[in-house]
Amino acid sequence: MNYHGETPYIFAHRGGMGLCIENTIPCFLNALIYKVGIETDVQLTKDGVLICFHDYVFKLNSKRYDVANLTYDEMQQLKFPDDRKIPTTHELFKIVLNESNIRMSFDIRGKKAGKVLIDTAKQYGLLDKIEISDRSMITLSQLRKFDDKVKLIYTLPEDISKVNEGNLNFEKLHGVNVKAINLKSFRANMKNLNEILKHGLECYVWDLNTKSRLKKIMQMRIRDKTISAIYTDYPDFATSIRTELEESTH
Repeated sequence: MNYHGETPYIFAHRGGMGLCIENTIPCFLNALIYKVGIETDVQLTKDGVLICFHDYVFKLNSKRYDVANLTYDEMQQLKFPDDRKIPTTHELFKIVLNESNIRMSFDIRGKKAGKVLIDTAKQYGLLDKIEISDRSMITLSQLRKFDDKVKLIYTLPEDISKVNEGNLNFEKLHGVNVKAINLKSFRANMKNLNEILKHGLECYVWDLNTKSRLKKIMQMRIRDKTISAIYTDYPDFATSIRTELEESTH
């Protein structure tokens, strides 16, 4: 396939977890070196601190923990095998303040975390730099009522294989002003891309972690439209392929 047109925007999944310790400040800083966006997961601790951490429930030394039942200080005191320090969204926002072209994508644990994220982004003047992704249309609808400007992304549940009128309520998606539908890699095909574009939405793709798949998705297009954004654990591979494709057009 010959490549023509712009390449998708690249988000480093959990900061680029294939290269560093996921959802940590060093990992986020590494993503900035590659000049890509940052994707992370956010949830609230028991005392209302919004942290960048993926698992809702996790085990350490055979003991089970739920983030919602731990205070921020208790989370910081836990000893993880990789010695990670769990950052807050305040810490993340502080390191990107001078990054004019940065975009950040957030997976959230419920509407309350989403509302705190929106308020925090506003404090830093970064609301236009964030995008919130969720599999629940109810949650996205609640966040739209809370703020009419924040960018919302609908992550397609993995049990839905075909993007069409029978599986998705596009009228509702437009009513909530959802920007894009986010597909897992194995759902990213021409039929689904065409259906998404036909309904005036953008298409994002996540779980892109091999060179061959990254290149194939970056080259997908229907007429003048391409995949708008991708999520990868390997921003080094992704940026290299992006450069290769862009240079092939000159």
